[in-house]
Amino acid sequence: MTRREFVQVIAGAGVGASAMKVSGQNSSTELLNSPTNFLRREGALLLLNGQPFRSLGVNKHELLSDHYLADFFGGDLKTALAAVRRSLDSLVQTDLTIIRLHALPYWSAQIEDTYLKRREVFWRRFDEMVKDCRERGIKLVPVLLWNIGAFIDIVGESLQEFVNNPRSRSRQMFNGWVEDIVTRYRDDPTILFWEITNEANLTVDLKPMFPQGVVPPTDLTKPHKHLTRNPAPRDWRNNWSADEMAAFVRETAFLIKSLDKNHLVAAGYSAPRPSAWHLWFGSLKRAKEMDWTKDSDEEQANYIRMVHPEPLDFVDCHFYLERNGNFDQLALLKRVANELDKPLYVGEVGVSVEVLGEKGYAHPLSQDGLSLLLEAMEVLGVPLVLIWAWDDFCQPPHEPNIRPDVHKEVVALLKERQKRWKTNRQASKREIYETTERNLHSLAQRWKEIVR
Repeated sequence: MTRREFVQVIAGAGVGASAMKVSGQNSSTELLNSPTNFLRREGALLLLNGQPFRSLGVNKHELLSDHYLADFFGGDLKTALAAVRRSLDSLVQTDLTIIRLHALPYWSAQIEDTYLKRREVFWRRFDEMVKDCRERGIKLVPVLLWNIGAFIDIVGESLQEFVNNPRSRSRQMFNGWVEDIVTRYRDDPTILFWEITNEANLTVDLKPMFPQGVVPPTDLTKPHKHLTRNPAPRDWRNNWSADEMAAFVRETAFLIKSLDKNHLVAAGYSAPRPSAWHLWFGSLKRAKEMDWTKDSDEEQANYIRMVHPEPLDFVDCHFYLERNGNFDQLALLKRVANELDKPLYVGEVGVSVEVLGEKGYAHPLSQDGLSLLLEAMEVLGVPLVLIWAWDDFCQPPHEPNIRPDVHKEVVALLKERQKRWKTNRQASKREIYETTERNLHSLAQRWKEIVR
């Protein structure tokens, strides 16, 4: 069997027992054709209220944890809520009214203290957050599993047990969480769509580099003791491969769609590593060393196909503009998305901290970089792009971080670009021709001249 044939088997066949059959499940192509206030897709075209949908939005990952659950973690709830409502109001002024966030606190002990031990309060606060956003016309993209080690740490299992054993305690706990949140909000259009992970693809196929696993050891002495209470085994069992990830994502997507006929589902990946295919093939061979050989375009395309199995509704990635960056990988992702007849969704985008340094979005290159990035997205016809990050209240903040009261020129740029995007809602399945590639290369060249 060739590599290409193997990938087609992984991507096309039922990977994992729970992916084999879901009773009553409608396929993505069987969505209602009538106008609806839920986001729909017809192939690679996104629709909202019967109209082509195209928009910019933001990441505000800490929205729930650092604001609506602030008092659980030593903060003042009244102050935190006042601050976040001002932040939401300033976001509305830009018309970038989509927020991507983690739907659970990050650390296992924090999940235990909130969602598991005080469910009534947790859901009351979650409802309050959704209500605040609904009243402002803001839609949410909740990420269901931001920290892949969270549930295994709660019960003291390994990543292998979580991923490959649907009867494991950690997997059952995760599936219970998915069922809780999806059934609670399945009829609420404030949820734009569900996202399963945050950059899980950056944790796969790394066993030779991380013999103790990709779920890192946590220092259980102060000040970190409160973060992890029942740590998972820290050994080779905390590694996984791209095909195992594809199976997990596929099974979780089927679970979501068996519960919720209204919302689309994304995987939540970062852009693939330049050697993603070779690293995965090393996992299959149980190689003792990492293979950092750069993938060919065909190998990268095979990898992208494999990790975006049905019934996912998007091909998705995160993309940051580096100093020597270009847009070739975005073009490849768009080609594969067109081939799979799915929209390309970019869940995080920004100018790299490597470029901006400590100045962040106050750096003069931030506007040039963002402008070129968004122009590249327009050239490719990407329908949905979320900027990293809006008014991050973490300490320290996750840079680059847009402060609306400080970075007014960046905010004005995004507001102007959003108006342009919403006015020009072209079909998202735009073919990539030679002129498209020339335009992208021209943008990359302009960037290199700017940072020179």
